Amino acid sequence: MPIKNFKKDHENEIQNIKTSNEIIEENKKTLKKFYRDLKVKDYSDSRILKLINYTKLLAKQINKPFQETTKEDIKDLVAWINQRNLADSTKRTYKVILKVFYKWLNDGSHPEKVEWIKTSTSKNNKLPKELLREKDIKKLLSGAENPRTKALISLLWETGARIGELIDLKIGDIEDHEHGKQIIIDGKTGQRRIPLIESVPHLRNWLNLHPEPEPENPIWVNVGNTRHGKKSSYRNLRKSLETAKKRAKLEEKPVNPHHFRHSRATYLANKFTEAQMCQFFGWVQGSDMPSKYIHLSGRDIDEAYAQLHGLEDENKKESNLTPKTCPRCKNQNPHDANLCSYCGQALSHEEFRKFEKAKEDQEEIDVDKQKLISLIQDYEENGKISKELLEKLL
Repeated sequence: MPIKNFKKDHENEIQNIKTSNEIIEENKKTLKKFYRDLKVKDYSDSRILKLINYTKLLAKQINKPFQETTKEDIKDLVAWINQRNLADSTKRTYKVILKVFYKWLNDGSHPEKVEWIKTSTSKNNKLPKELLREKDIKKLLSGAENPRTKALISLLWETGARIGELIDLKIGDIEDHEHGKQIIIDGKTGQRRIPLIESVPHLRNWLNLHPEPEPENPIWVNVGNTRHGKKSSYRNLRKSLETAKKRAKLEEKPVNPHHFRHSRATYLANKFTEAQMCQFFGWVQGSDMPSKYIHLSGRDIDEAYAQLHGLEDENKKESNLTPKTCPRCKNQNPHDANLCSYCGQALSHEEFRKFEKAKEDQEEIDVDKQKLISLIQDYEENGKISKELLEKLL
């Protein structure tokens, strides 16, 4: 896998700050010093990129030097964050980075003007009925307008990754794996490997239509007439999810990228150990995050109660989104495919019977057609309508 080169991304952010008409000159200099000090500290390149990007956006809302801002200015800034149409997790990230920046600006301690900002994660208030389930993912896939959206939906669900980890993926970041494919993403806790099975057919279908399927090009590019082939923005991808939701008539459930992650973590809490959860979702080993999702999923109670009554645990059944493997060519197809997209083979006994019945019906039609042609030719030669031809015509 090509290692992501953050140098160009960092340079682009610094250049954007330098040329921005929305950031005052003094704050541009401060942001440049902030970037320098982040490089000195033991931050990952992806973390530095995120910190600089968010502080740049915050700086555009401040029309005075950072050092001169008051508590009232910060309150206005937090109000701006809260009023934006963003996921709660993104709003929290803005506030966390705002406090990180002012802590740096104040030589390592939070000044009083930002100390009041609450950034702790509130208790999970998502009701189980709001969580996405496999049946919801199937509906969203059926509502997707194009192969790119299907690939996005399936990858968000299967990986449970942060949107920031997926949005910058390049085609070369997808590698072959023993059971399908895999991606290696760079997250908060460093790089981690995520195997792909369910999303492989949808990714393959999308990449077959990708305008420029070169390893160094982004996976997510625009489709349609507007900026066709250019890298997709978060807003563009989010809009495609909302469109799929509307077409699938799934109005009662959120489909923002973080909700995919939240729902997937709850789903996998029934199947993974806590250590596996930390590794898969990019949490620090020993984090209390897995226990929160295990509690929400009800895993411990469900398993024990099912065993008490000698019942099968629903959570241990095979995924409904597992790709269908063609019995003839062994290639994988989407879970809802009826025929193999490689060789045309029927992918289930039911579809095979339908195919065979249609084949038999067509053969009968072909035989009757040949008989009719023969009888017509006989009429043309002899000038008489045979009894058999008359029956066919009537």
